[in-house]
Formats: sequence, structure tokens, C-alpha cells
Amino acid sequence: MLNRLSTILLSVALVSYGCKTLTSPFSKPPTVGAITEEGLLNCFTPGTSVNGQPVWCEASAVLFDGNKILVANDKDMPAGQSSVFSKAPNTLSDSTKPPTYLTQPAFTEAHKYEDFARTPDGKFVFLTTAFDRVKPNSHDWDGYNTILYWRTGDPEHPRVLAPDDNSTTSIAYRQRIAQVLATNEFPGAIPYFKVEGLAATDRQLLFGIREEGKSYSEFKHRIKVVAVSYNVDKTNRIRLADDWKLIADFNPANVESTLPQPLALSSLEYDPKRKRFWLLTSLEANGKLDAYLWSIKPSDLYANKPFTFIRNVQGQPLRLGHKAEDLTILDNNRLLLIHDDDRAKTKVGLRERQPHQAAYTIITIR
Repeated sequence: MLNRLSTILLSVALVSYGCKTLTSPFSKPPTVGAITEEGLLNCFTPGTSVNGQPVWCEASAVLFDGNKILVANDKDMPAGQSSVFSKAPNTLSDSTKPPTYLTQPAFTEAHKYEDFARTPDGKFVFLTTAFDRVKPNSHDWDGYNTILYWRTGDPEHPRVLAPDDNSTTSIAYRQRIAQVLATNEFPGAIPYFKVEGLAATDRQLLFGIREEGKSYSEFKHRIKVVAVSYNVDKTNRIRLADDWKLIADFNPANVESTLPQPLALSSLEYDPKRKRFWLLTSLEANGKLDAYLWSIKPSDLYANKPFTFIRNVQGQPLRLGHKAEDLTILDNNRLLLIHDDDRAKTKVGLRERQPHQAAYTIITIR
């Protein structure tokens, strides 16, 4: 649903801005954004259920690969369907056009997807799970620790990111991330963490950490970034180096003290045109859902400096009113955000979200 008021206000702001300077829109950090479209995406057929219980679309990852919109749901789906699917950009909110499900074994054997990423040259796509579960002395939960990748445009042939060619999960990397996140309270390696962000530069993968602590029921919300180098070999297989490093630990209250707490990382993306990273922080507490948008240039991220806060044209925080989970770049000035509102029947305009739907938002940036 087009938000005409926001569009008009943004246009006025941009015209005013343009009268003051002729610099490139990419020469300064983006600070102003407006919601210019909202809608509801149908993830699967209404009434879909498992064991007699309705399945909710808890969309957690989104990517525009130039030809289609890829979406991942962080919940498992019934047989014959998949948590990962695609739609044509012009049919995103068209309920008559069903998604195309990616049902290859690699997609159905991994669990709890959280974020897509694409290399700046556009050649490869990544999809990571949360890495938030492991069962001692068992491989039952290894599928929660998986990173998939494939050549752009060829999701029918995904590969598992692993130190070797035979692994079916990426569990081998979990301990290295845990070691990098070690604290005084948890020396050596942190027992529990949750990945919710993934970004790719031309040399590194960057993992955004949302939670860390003793266990899934005893943790603290975080905005941390862990980086590791990668290379592509002659067979187009991607290998990670062993140079894992914690590069950022951000507290949004130091930039904007009026924001609600606890805010935590829900997406991290690299924008090769702007040469900046985008960050989503979200809140899910006491029935309240909200999210905010930030950006930062690479040198500041690696120096652990604060992110730049995105505001609306009136100078107030750009509130999203949903638990935004991931974002993708549509073009020079537009970002598509997908929301995981869990089982809350949030609204888009006058329409109430149903279990088979996920809300999305398009933000125009300056």
C-alpha cells in the first residue's frame, strides 16, 4: 500500500536538499528515509498446517538478486514445500501468484534461516541459519548451523560452506565464532549465541550477532559483528580462512538515548554502490514490535565506531512498527525490508496479517 503522505514529504525534502548542493547522493552518509510502500506477502497457501496446527510465516531473510525476490522463513514447512522460496518483484503482494519453493535437500535439511548476503560482484549468494542450537554428543541439531551458497541465478544447486567437500552442515565453524565472542564471564568460548545478520564484501563474510550468553533462555541482546576472510577456488567453491575476529560492538543508546530497549541486531547488509553497510535493529518485548535503520562506512565499522541513525523527514526516528528481520537493496535509493512479526496479527493499512503472510516495507533513502 502506497503511503502517499510519506512520499510527498520525502520529495519535498529531496528537492530542498537538491537546491543546496549538487554533490552525488553517494558522497555523504544517508540520514533521511521514508516509508514509500507497504504490503503483505503470501508465503504459502492459507490454512497450511503441521500436526493440526497452523503454520505461521515468520519471514526472516530477503534478497533481490536482480531477477527475483528470494525469501526465507525461519520455521520448517510441511513436506513438498520449503522455508526458502522466490517471487517475481512485480508479484510480491499478488496473492494469485504462488511462490516458487526451493526444495533441494540442502534447503530442507537446514533449519532456522536468518539472513541472505550477496558478493559485491554479484556472482554468489549466501544464506545463513541462526547457529543458535547444538545438542551435545549428537548431530540432531547440526542443521541449525548451516551456511549455504550458490551462483547467483542458480539456487537449484546450493553448496554447504564447510572446510571440506563432504560436510552437510557448517557446524565446524560454530566453535570458532563462540571463541571470538568469549567474554570475562565466559572465557574461552561463549556457550550460546545467535546469528541474525550476514554481509559479504569482496574479501570477507561478516556475521551479525543478536544474542549471546549462557543459554537460549539466559542471554543478553547484542549488536556485534564478527568477520572472517574467504576466497573462491578454481572450482567455484568458497573457503573460509581462520582469521575470525570481533570487529564491532555497538550500543544504539549511545547515539539515540530515546530509543526503546532492548534493541538488538536483526540484519546486516553491504551496499556496494554506496560502499556502506546497513544495519537493522529490532525490538520484541512485552508485545511491542519495532525496528530502526542505521548505516556505516566500512572504515568506521572496522574501527568499532557508532552507526549513523536514519531519521524521517521531520528529523524523528524512522519507526517501522514491525519486527524487521532483513533488508535488501532494490536500486540506488530503495531498500526492501521483510518483517518477522512472529504470530502477532499486525496491520498494514486496514489489512490484518494472516498466518500465511509476512509484512514488508519499502524505504526510500537519501
